Amino acid sequence: MAGKISKQKAIELILVELDKGSTFSACMALNGTNWHIPERTFKRYWKEANQTYSERQQAIQSLVNEQRVELEKERVKSNILTKEQRMEIASQIAVDVEASNSDKIKAMDYLSKIDGDYAAIKQDVNINGSITPENWLMLQDKK
Repeated sequence: MAGKISKQKAIELILVELDKGSTFSACMALNGTNWHIPERTFKRYWKEANQTYSERQQAIQSLVNEQRVELEKERVKSNILTKEQRMEIASQIAVDVEASNSDKIKAMDYLSKIDGDYAAIKQDVNINGSITPENWLMLQDKK
């Protein structure tokens, strides 16, 4: 090169070398003398390029981790049976001739629970009027 290299261009070229896995001394030997800059200036450029490189690597790693998490979530979701799938499997077990009686009972019990056969019946209990503490005590004495 005929003249000095600009700071930005030098940093970009150092980043290219960092992507290749070059060390400081290898990069200095390759580019430092051709750029007509002092070693101290090259060290500053190297330091700044390393900071930029580290930030880029962290951003890339963050994206990779986010994608990994999303893929893991999708994998887990795909392994979870829907309510209809669970009911279908339980129904097949309940009518399967080869299934044991215990398995059939468990399958039917499961289906009953899903259908709400065991749900508590809500009762409306209203007491009209009021009771005083004295009346309550008298009722307790009669028992």
